[in-house]
Amino acid sequence: MKPRNVLIPAALLLAAGCASFNSGDVVVSRNHLRSMLEARDIRPAAEIRLSWKNFPYKSGIETIGEGTAIPVKPRPVPVPIGDTAWLKKRVEAIFAETGLYDAQKGSGTLSISLTSYGSWTYKEIFRSFLVDTGYIFIIPATLRVNHQLVVEYNGADGRAGVEEVGQNKTTFHALLFPLYPLFTPGRKEHSLLKNMLWKSTVDLYLKVKRGAGSPAGKEGTPAKAEDVQGIKPDKPDATWVVPTTQAETVQPAQEIKPEPADRDWIVPGASTESTTPDD
Repeated sequence: MKPRNVLIPAALLLAAGCASFNSGDVVVSRNHLRSMLEARDIRPAAEIRLSWKNFPYKSGIETIGEGTAIPVKPRPVPVPIGDTAWLKKRVEAIFAETGLYDAQKGSGTLSISLTSYGSWTYKEIFRSFLVDTGYIFIIPATLRVNHQLVVEYNGADGRAGVEEVGQNKTTFHALLFPLYPLFTPGRKEHSLLKNMLWKSTVDLYLKVKRGAGSPAGKEGTPAKAEDVQGIKPDKPDATWVVPTTQAETVQPAQEIKPEPADRDWIVPGASTESTTPDD
């Protein structure tokens, strides 16, 4: 039997023998979501600024030869165009549906930053992770991808920001082959990111409604003149007399003269010359 006939089915089994699961506190409150959708009493933003930093998975094979004296600083890699387009479309749709974004009638900006740590592709793990962990036919092996989402609202109703964190865990094992169609890594990651976006809209709405957002005039926006009250000093104490002329100024204290010596200390007829005792 040729090696090629064995490697190809084994590679397919490794690729399909995995399942992804999401973890983290990314649960949207239905009551809060319903209230936000019905009220729509926060003025939306007119612009969305979106950024996505992706720090990929890095195996031990790729770090061989780099040394430990000067560790290599991880650098983000460009996100595929298809993934960026998908995220932008979802962001605009979700924030528009919740009333926090309206390009025509809104004002202000929404700054959305997504950072992913440990992202991987099948091409990368075939050359590293799956080679290093050939025992996944016996013991499951796991790859984790962490996502951090930061959303900042700067609009007519003030300023506020929220942060959401979620994790996508993919477990590789030969017996997970039947679960692959339902728990594919790409589908579960998209589901996680959508939940994080929905939760960020609810948390942001609640922060602005509670007044946690800083009102205009405190951070970067000048306040109205009529809103700023002048500080008036208290009236001076009535007993405090302020001298107006030089004559009324306090004069320095009079010179203190010593009293004359007591006459009882003077012995009549005594000599004033000092004497010393005999040796």
